[in-house]
Amino acid sequence: MNKYGKYLFSLAAVFLLTVLAGLGALRRVDKWAQDWFFQKPGVSSGDIIIIGIDEDALAELGPYHTWSREVIASVLEKLSEVPEKKPAVTAVDILYAGSSSASADSRLAEAAGELGNVVTASMAEFGERINWENGRAVSLYGAAVVGYEQPYEELRLCTEQGHINIMPDKDGIIRHALLYVEPEGKEGTKVFSMAGETARIYLEQEGRELVLPPVDRTGHFYIPYTARPGNYYDGVSVAMVLSGKVPPDYWAGKIVLIGPYAAALQDAYFTSVDKSQPMYGVEIQANLIQSFLEGNFRTELPDLPQLILLFLLCTAAVIYFLRAGAVRGAAACTGLIALYLFIAYILYKSGLIIHLLWLPCCLLLLYLLALVFHYIRAAEERQQLALEKERISTELALASRIQKGALVKDFPPFPERKEFELYASMNPAKEVGGDFYDFFLIDDDHLGLVIADVSGKGSPAALFMMVSMALIRHAAMSGGNEFSPAKALQDVNRQVCSRNPEEMFVTVWLGILEISTGKLTAANAGHEYPVLKRADGNFELIKDKHGLVIGAMEMAVYRQYELQLEPGAKLFVYTDGVAEALNEQDELFGTARMVAALRGCEDGSPEKILETVGQAVKVFAGSAPQADDLTMLCLQYNGSVS
Repeated sequence: MNKYGKYLFSLAAVFLLTVLAGLGALRRVDKWAQDWFFQKPGVSSGDIIIIGIDEDALAELGPYHTWSREVIASVLEKLSEVPEKKPAVTAVDILYAGSSSASADSRLAEAAGELGNVVTASMAEFGERINWENGRAVSLYGAAVVGYEQPYEELRLCTEQGHINIMPDKDGIIRHALLYVEPEGKEGTKVFSMAGETARIYLEQEGRELVLPPVDRTGHFYIPYTARPGNYYDGVSVAMVLSGKVPPDYWAGKIVLIGPYAAALQDAYFTSVDKSQPMYGVEIQANLIQSFLEGNFRTELPDLPQLILLFLLCTAAVIYFLRAGAVRGAAACTGLIALYLFIAYILYKSGLIIHLLWLPCCLLLLYLLALVFHYIRAAEERQQLALEKERISTELALASRIQKGALVKDFPPFPERKEFELYASMNPAKEVGGDFYDFFLIDDDHLGLVIADVSGKGSPAALFMMVSMALIRHAAMSGGNEFSPAKALQDVNRQVCSRNPEEMFVTVWLGILEISTGKLTAANAGHEYPVLKRADGNFELIKDKHGLVIGAMEMAVYRQYELQLEPGAKLFVYTDGVAEALNEQDELFGTARMVAALRGCEDGSPEKILETVGQAVKVFAGSAPQADDLTMLCLQYNGSVS
């Protein structure tokens, strides 16, 4: 995939993730993450107490369905026994719709009226409603109030009403409360929640005004829970109140909630503050009342602006992920997620709720997508490198064959000439090398001998070697009757210096042997000393006069010298790869070891001598890698053969 293709694909992925988030793909996990991150219990208010219809009350007073309304009437009467120690507000979280016995209904109403500031429960029934215009159905409203139950008239007239509708989210968790309902047939009449009515009455007694929470289009608002299940309940049951075990000081001036507090009454729900333990409806009312008293509300930011921001941030992030490496991308992804969660927490404390997982999940997925593109690109680069390596290997193999083809490899090279024997070898450190040897008959009585070492390794050295080899042979062959190695090197040096932009150089030892007499004329351009074994002695270094290397200075002058070879004499020339071979301890093989190896095989043939020296170098080097080309040439002079 090309550069623009991956960006277009990534933008399409950003758009898809944004759409999926807007359609609710992350709704459940996002809500649960919000619950865990935001819902942190605080300190429950001591001004809110619960008198529960708990297991003890059911055990003492019997099953709840057998209770007369006089039981709760008796509780209200107990609360008003000491007028100066009445509760500030009493909320009864029990729906008393319809009539029972006249005496019980009257007693409950009278007790509520006597106590004062009592809020009783009402409940709306929701369903679908068709909206009509001009006799035609134009819409269907799925959350319409189709029924409304309220206390019987006598109780309704002496109390305030608040609805007790509690509706969980789609996952069964209570996160929102309904602020008010509008009963059918009573357009414009709003019945607020029991918690709202209770808080309003309490605040008015303190001279404060109730502040309503922000609601969505369905009238719901977010519940910031203060307490977990059980935190508001002190274990005070209606049975304890009726028995007189609870002193009036306990509820004096406080908000009293009376309601079911037993599992058998089926009024418990899982909430966002604690999903492991259900919370009774009366406790949810207590949490809501405390939120009203403290003005502790939250606004859930609408989805549209969050989706727009999500798309923009993800677009910028994925572009960075694609341009940065995997490590920097991971650091950026982690940092952005941490920063986003920090901002979400600050916004929550400031009263604004945003989706907690939208951006982190999208960033992680986009980072993984960028990793895929990085992997694809790395795979393509590895493939290109492999192809390039294969191409270079092929070219090097071809260059190696060409180079070896340029060197004489068939021995003996002049089988019809018995006056001398020759053998040479070249073992490059890489596929191709910069060393070379050469020998050629200038005429019937003169033999040219060359060994050289080009600076550098690999293909550049091999190319320079081929040029140098051709120039040296041509200069030696075109010398006429002079047979001057010094003049040949001088001519070669001028040609190399005039066309040497890379400033490479080559060391050269050039000798011309007069076959009939054994006279060897030689010149040395910065090369290693030759080793000579005379007919009556051992091998020894000939410390000849060195000149400058070829390619260093155009006006360089070279001097030549003569050696007399008697029948049986042997000449050994080599490159620095022999003497400068290293072992595992970085020690040099050196000329002393080389000469010792030669003396150990002084009676051997030229081929045997080169084999002996090469083996000595190999044993010395051990497992150390070959650092330089290893090139050797050996001449044995036999003299005139009759």
